[in-house]
Amino acid sequence: MEMTQAFDETDLHTLAERMGDEDPAVRRIAVMELADAVDSDAIPLLLQGLRDRDPHVRAEAARALDEFDGVEKVAALIDALHDADQAVREAASETLAETQDPAAAPLLLERLGAAEGFVRAALLRALRGLRVPEAERPAIEAIEDSDPQVRREAVGVLAYLKAESALLSLMNVAMKDPATEVRRAAVGALVFSSSDRVHKAVLHALKDEHWTVREEAAAAAGKLQLRVALAGLIEAMQDSYWQVRVKAATSLGKLGDSAAVNALGEALSHEIGNLRKEAAAALGEIGDRAALPFLTVALRDSDPDVRKLARWARDRIASA
Repeated sequence: MEMTQAFDETDLHTLAERMGDEDPAVRRIAVMELADAVDSDAIPLLLQGLRDRDPHVRAEAARALDEFDGVEKVAALIDALHDADQAVREAASETLAETQDPAAAPLLLERLGAAEGFVRAALLRALRGLRVPEAERPAIEAIEDSDPQVRREAVGVLAYLKAESALLSLMNVAMKDPATEVRRAAVGALVFSSSDRVHKAVLHALKDEHWTVREEAAAAAGKLQLRVALAGLIEAMQDSYWQVRVKAATSLGKLGDSAAVNALGEALSHEIGNLRKEAAAALGEIGDRAALPFLTVALRDSDPDVRKLARWARDRIASA
C-alpha cells in the first residue's frame, strides 16, 4: 500500500530501543505503535518483532504487518506459519490472507509446493484474493488433499478465479466431498458459471444430508436462475430447517413461477418471521393473483415487516 505518513526518525529510534527492552509488554506496545506509523522504515523492526522470544509480541507483529506490503513481509509471515505458538500461526495466516500485492504470488506458489496441513491451507487462502491464473492448477490438485481445511481453501481459490476449466472439479467436490463445509463452499463457488452443467450438482446438493449444504444450494439455484430446480426448491419449502426454507423462498421469487404460490403461501403462517418476510416478497415477485388470499391474511401479521411486504406484494399484483 502507499505510505501516507512519514514517521519521525527520533520516534522510530525510540521504538527501536523499546523493541530491545527486557519487558515483553513494552516490546508489544512498541510493535503496536510501529503499526500506527504506516512507514516502510518500520518494517525491519516489525520483522524483528516476528522473531521475538515472546509469542505475544510475535503475534502482535504478525497482525501489525497487515498495514504494509512487500515480498519480504510475505516471506516472514510464511515462516511464521510454522511458529510453535498457535496464536502466532493464526495471526500470520490472517495477515497473509489480506495480501493484495500480486508480486507475492510467485513466492506463495513456490512455498505451496512442499506445504502441508495448516500451512498449505494458509498459502491457498493468501492466493485466493490475488486471483492469479497460475494458482488454478495447484488449487485443483489441492482439492484432493486429505485435510478438509486445505480442500476448503482450494475451493476458495477456484471460486475467485471463476475458471470454467475447474467447473467439473468443483461439481465433483460439491457432490462427493466427505466434509460438509467443503461441499457447501463448492456449491457456493458454482454460481460464477454460466454453464448448464452446474444444475446436476445444485440439484444433488438440495438433497444433501446436511442443512447448510442444502441452504447454499437453495441460494445458488436462484442466483443461477435454474428453472430445473423449481421442483426441488418447492420441496425445500418443507425442509426441517427454516434457514433452508428462507433461501428457497428467495430463489422461488427469482424464478417467478406460479407453481410455487401455494408453498410460499403456506410459509406465511410459519413461526419464523424471516421466512414469512421472504415468502411475502417472493409472492410479490411472482405476481400471481392466486397469492392474494394468502397475502390478505398476512396483512394482519404480528410482524410489521411482514405486513409491509405483504402490502407491497398485494399492491404489485393488483396493479399488474
